[in-house]
Amino acid sequence: MRQPRNFKPDMCYHLVSRVANRAFFFNEEERTRFVAQMWRVAYFSCVEILAYCAMSNHFHILAYVPPPRELSEEEVLARVRTLFSGDRLAQFEKEWSLIARFGDEVRRCACLARFTRRMWNTSEFMKTLKQLGSQSFNARYKHVGTIWESRFRARMINPDEKAELMQAAGYIDRNPVKAKLAEWPDGYKWCSFAAACAGDVRCQEGYRFIYTFAPVEWPRAKELHEISIGLAIKELTEDSEARAASGSHGGNMTSVSAERLDSIRRRRREEFESALPDILPKVLQRGNRRISRDILKLLEDGPRRPSELRGMLGIASANYFTARYLTPLSKSGFIKPAGATLLHSSTRSYAITDKGRQALG
Repeated sequence: MRQPRNFKPDMCYHLVSRVANRAFFFNEEERTRFVAQMWRVAYFSCVEILAYCAMSNHFHILAYVPPPRELSEEEVLARVRTLFSGDRLAQFEKEWSLIARFGDEVRRCACLARFTRRMWNTSEFMKTLKQLGSQSFNARYKHVGTIWESRFRARMINPDEKAELMQAAGYIDRNPVKAKLAEWPDGYKWCSFAAACAGDVRCQEGYRFIYTFAPVEWPRAKELHEISIGLAIKELTEDSEARAASGSHGGNMTSVSAERLDSIRRRRREEFESALPDILPKVLQRGNRRISRDILKLLEDGPRRPSELRGMLGIASANYFTARYLTPLSKSGFIKPAGATLLHSSTRSYAITDKGRQALG
């Protein structure tokens, strides 16, 4: 019996899944279809995609799963209608119209709960994505059963561990270069870096999330990420230490001791950090007290909306900003809502309190 995995919200995950028997099922059309499905499932699941790469027999996704929040009925319905299509959408619309017609409050709440419990959940996100992929593939190719190999792999990364996020994103985007499908990831349109370079704002926001240790717009995030990609590609030719430790010419790491793997990863991390000496010291301040202080200093000039603060600080994700900064600062009494709008509404402003001013002093 499989042991349940402890996935937590407000964390990032590097997710990997392979096609059964490593079969090359995903041609160009299938990869395009998969990427579109991924965005639909991510929106339904309230998951933020930071980076991705769809290959012919596997895929990588770097995602941020924000803390759960209360959704309005309209938002839940919008997310469900984005996920479903065809007969499944028609079936849902029929069910919902009957609930609305008879005013059945119990069934209404049960119907909404059936979907909201699948949100902000890493396992449900991957389950829904892989099921949708199998159903779509099977319907078009008369295939039976799942197309995926066992359960997906996942590595949890704290959102504040920016060096780890950069390294993971660089590793993901190096895949087409490693497979010799492109000279640089921007030439492989089924990865997030190519999509961001082509103007996809969703992908640009993902990289801005990764590189939010300083106010960055997409051009600066692109410049920094190309360093990450370069370092990840460098590992392909300078991995002799890892291969020697495993006794495998193919780079199989299964026989390496945990201590040896830690040593190798630590060396790579130090090399990665040394490539960005002017940036990483700020990144590695766990807890980001500097950013909290910057928020208070910005509010000294008067109330500001969360979107204004995020723009000034270069933080792309509204969910991350709310969970890591607005909520803790509000609960601690350093800031307070200015106005009578809904909590954390995009139109609500925040003001510094006397306690916040004392903290700055």
